[in-house]
This record gives sequence, C-alpha cells and structure tokens, in this order.
Amino acid sequence: MTVGPASKSAKIVRTYEAAGDVLGPIGSIVLAARELSWSRHVLWHLFKRDFVAGFRQKLLGYLWIVLVPLLGIASFVFMQLTGILNPGDTEIPYPIYVYVGTTVWGIFVTALSVVANGLIANSDLVMRTNIPKIGLAVTGLASLCYNLFVNVIVLILLLFVFGRLPSIWVVLYPVTVLPILALGVGIGLMLSVVGAVARDVTGMFVTLINLVMYVTPVVYTAQFANPALQQVVFWNPLTYLVDAPRTIIVLGAVSHWPGYLAATLFSGIVLWIGVHAFYLIKDKVTERL
Repeated sequence: MTVGPASKSAKIVRTYEAAGDVLGPIGSIVLAARELSWSRHVLWHLFKRDFVAGFRQKLLGYLWIVLVPLLGIASFVFMQLTGILNPGDTEIPYPIYVYVGTTVWGIFVTALSVVANGLIANSDLVMRTNIPKIGLAVTGLASLCYNLFVNVIVLILLLFVFGRLPSIWVVLYPVTVLPILALGVGIGLMLSVVGAVARDVTGMFVTLINLVMYVTPVVYTAQFANPALQQVVFWNPLTYLVDAPRTIIVLGAVSHWPGYLAATLFSGIVLWIGVHAFYLIKDKVTERL
C-alpha cells in the first residue's frame, strides 16, 4: 500500500479587534434615550428619596419650596423701591418681572449644578450597581421639574395680586423654558465627567456662570447707554432664553423670535455635544471616584 505524502498543516491566522463600538454623536443620543427609558423606574425611586429627605428636616416642610423664590426676589424689589436699582421700563410690575427672571435663571443654574454633581453624589451607586451613569447624572432634574410646577402656581398668584391676568399662552411656559434647561443639562453633562477627575472645575464654572447673570437681563431690562454693553447683551443667548418665558406669560408673545430661535438651536447643539462627551469619557469616571 502506497502512502501519499503528508499534507502540510494549514496555518490559522487570528485577528483580534476591539469589542466595543465607538459611538458617534447620533449613536450617543440614541443610547442615552434607551438607557434613560430602561432606568426610569429606578430614577423615580431616587427622586422620591431625595425629595422627601430634602424637606424632612425643614421647619416649614414642603412650604419652603414656595417661600424660597419669594424671599429671593425681596432684595431686588427693595433696591428698586428705594432707587438703588434702576431696572428700566419693564412694562410689567417689577416683582413679577424679577420673579420670572430669577426663576428661569435658577432653572439653568440648578440644572447645570445638579447634573454636574450627579455622579459624585451617587458615587456608591456608580461603583456598586449597573444603573446607567447618565441616569444617575440627571436624576436630580426630577425635583427641578417639581419646583418649576410650584413656581408657576406662585406666579399665577402674583399676577392676580397685582391685578394682571396671565396670558392664555401661559400653558406654553414649560415649553419655553426647555431650551435653557437643555443648555444647563448639556454643560452639566460635560462637567460631570470632568468634575470626577478635577473636583474644583464645577465650582469654578458655576461661579463664572453667576457672573454672566450681570450681562443677562434677569433683574433689569436690556436698555443701556453704553453701546459696547448693549452688544454683549445682544449676543448673549441667555438673554433670549430668559426673556421669552417671561414675555409669553405676561404679554402673550415673544419679543425677539429670531434671537430666541437662534438661542434654542445653540442650546440643542450644546446638549448634543454634552451627551456625546459624556459617553466618550464616562468609562473613566468609576476609577476616579
């Protein structure tokens, strides 16, 4: 029997590639929506826990939510009555003007701070559970939405006290504040992952944002004798994001539609960048907490 030559052993070549896909900007938005939907029940329980704990030890309890914004405008109203502050022609009673302005500004700053500190505040859950990190970052926004609802009720009461009927477009108030909320969330998402590495970045940025309030018509009108300052206010997107909710409630119209639409587009872009940046860096957060 003749045995043929042994065949040569075939060489096997293996190629190893990274298992994770690199998310593009659109993929980050889709993944964020999926993770938030998946974790909605957990986020709701976290909201109830934080909300009850936040007011359990307060002397006035839940009534404090109503009193805080009223006390916040007292100093500005006092300065306006004594002539220390000249806010200009507001077209509406100044207490209402400053109340809406500070409320909308507070939504922006609170959203930014809550989201920026969301991962640090929930560091135990980040390291011990599989809850999506973006859900833990934005869980504090639930209480912000509740505060917004209470502020609308207080605003309607203020309108009746000053003999002003709210516009029929007051129902659009929550919609008009969405752009400034989105801007705060977008910046907050970027700070949440950066702040896990450098804890002082968020505090410095919030301090800088508070300075920006002085070039935003929150407690005064945009009437300046200085042309250079007028241009700063004109190009500030927060000018239109604060003014639109105020005018839609009392006057029933947005006085600067082009500026508001441009600022809304800017807010959407910042939110988009914030979500994408969050997913690019979030995996580095756990080892830094």
